[in-house]
This record gives sequence, C-alpha cells and structure tokens, in this order.
Amino acid sequence: MRNGLFTFALSLLVIFSLFASCEKMVTDEEEGQQQQPAIETGANLILKVVAAGTRGDSAPWTTLNFVVYQADKKVKGITQKEGENGFGEVGMKLTPGTYQVMVLAHSSASNPSLSNPENIKFTNADGFSDTFVAYQDVVVEETAKTHEISVTRASAMVRFKTKDVKPAEAKQVSFLYTGGSGAINVKTGYGVDQSKQTVTVNLPDSLTGKPLQFELYTFPRADEAALTLTVRMFDATDNKGTLLIYPGSDQGIRTFSDIPIKKNQITECSGYFFTDGSGDGPGGGGSTGGGNGGSGESADSTATQFMLVVNPEWGGVVEYNY
Repeated sequence: MRNGLFTFALSLLVIFSLFASCEKMVTDEEEGQQQQPAIETGANLILKVVAAGTRGDSAPWTTLNFVVYQADKKVKGITQKEGENGFGEVGMKLTPGTYQVMVLAHSSASNPSLSNPENIKFTNADGFSDTFVAYQDVVVEETAKTHEISVTRASAMVRFKTKDVKPAEAKQVSFLYTGGSGAINVKTGYGVDQSKQTVTVNLPDSLTGKPLQFELYTFPRADEAALTLTVRMFDATDNKGTLLIYPGSDQGIRTFSDIPIKKNQITECSGYFFTDGSGDGPGGGGSTGGGNGGSGESADSTATQFMLVVNPEWGGVVEYNY
C-alpha cells in the first residue's frame, strides 16, 4: 500500500513538472505577442520612438513591435499596446555585440509574423492598417545606451468613396484587391510579393442615406505600382447576405483597374456606386452627407510617455474617379 501511494505521488509530481515545463515554453512568434516589461532589469539597450511633428501626444497607431535580430535571426521581441505604461520606450538586456533593430508601428488586430525581417507578414484575419517602420544597426555595449528610433510610413492608402448614398438594403461591403502586398521587407521598406488582400465591413443602419468612405492599406512593391480592386455589396451582415446588383456592376461585382498607389500617398477613388449618377435612386446626382465606413487617420490613438517625431501627414493625394 505504501509503495502504491509513493508511485501515485511520484506520478503526480512528474505530470505537474511536465505541465509546468510546457507553460514555460514560448515559441519565436509567441514572444512578440506577450506583454513584456517596458524596461528589463539590467537593460543595456534602450529604444525610444521619437520625432518632430504637429500632433502633440497623439499617434496614428495602437501597437508597437520592438524586435532585435542578429544575422537575420530573431533574438528578442517586445510588443506594446496603446495605454501601457511607457508606451514608446523599451529596454532589453543583451550580450554586447552588433544587432539589427526593427520597430513596427501599426493598428492591426494582432501582430504579424516577426521572425524574418525580409517577410513581416500581416494576414487578412489580422487586418491591414496604416503602418510605420524603422530598421537599423545598433551596437550594444555593457553600459546602457538610449537609441532614438524614427519610424517612417511604409503603407499606401486607397480611400474609396461613394458620391451617392447608402440604400437601406446594403448591409455589408467586401473589398478584394491585388497588386500590393500584405507583407513587407523592412530592409527595403517595400512589399514582398503580390497578395490577395480582403477587407469586409458591416454597414450599420446609421449610415443609410449617407455617402460611404473606406480606407484600404497595402505595401507597394515598387516606387510606382497599381491595384486592381473589386467591390461587392450584400443585403446582410457577417458574410450571410446575398449579392446586390447595382448599375455598372457585372452581376453585382464592380472592378476598378490600374488604381495608382505609392508609399506615403493617398489615392482617392470616388464615384457613383449605387446609382448611375443621373439623379434616379438614392443619392443620385451626388447628394452630400457624412459617414465613414472604415477606420482612418482621423481616428487618432493616444500615446503616453513619449513625444512623436515622425511626421504622420501623408505625402500627397491622387484622385481616381469611377
């Protein structure tokens, strides 16, 4: 009986030990997802996002990924969220040597893959947002040193606008666009490969009778590039609706080709979507009104304990009428 109890207790100890070991395992990608102390004990590398701008204490992002690489291998990563203490400044303890530091600033729902600096990839599930990046060499010594990091915009935006107003039956819009990329090579600052990017937005009843506006983001793969955009409207939310057919569509699908995009540039794509613009139907003839179906630069996120130095103003706007 005593041997049986001893064996049972030993088995419980082994199981507990294995469970505890599993709890301590952190994969390469999970490390960037976990909340880390802003300043590690004994930190000898301090990274601080800084620059001169006109926005005071506001920032056009909600997430900061600080990642340290060496020979293209991820050494350490810290993710900060808007509102956390010390947002914009981190400290890491590293073995002295030369490293490469990446700072990625974005507002996507979750972090991209961070293990390879030549392929930082956001997915359709993550969502795409206005994104800023910095990548540079740093020399780490025994004594602590602060490095001020200035991030620059890596994304291009297509602002899709309707000149007519949303009818009551339109409950959801779906965008699919190609020609840009959902992944970025932070060494070059450009997109990696051509992606099929999708964005789906539910349209609340409060937008009925108003023009719509959406902001779509991508990483251009060269200095000059172009998107092909397809737009669909549905009569129910949450991907449960039937495709709606409006003038100018091909069985409910509107396709816009050769939309020019450029890093740090907005392309405004505007026209009549629900009507032919003749004045017949809801919003025909260019009725005006409010309404914003997507998130954009006007929705600032609050940053704490650091001064922005990057100028978050877009470099220019190109009009594309449909």
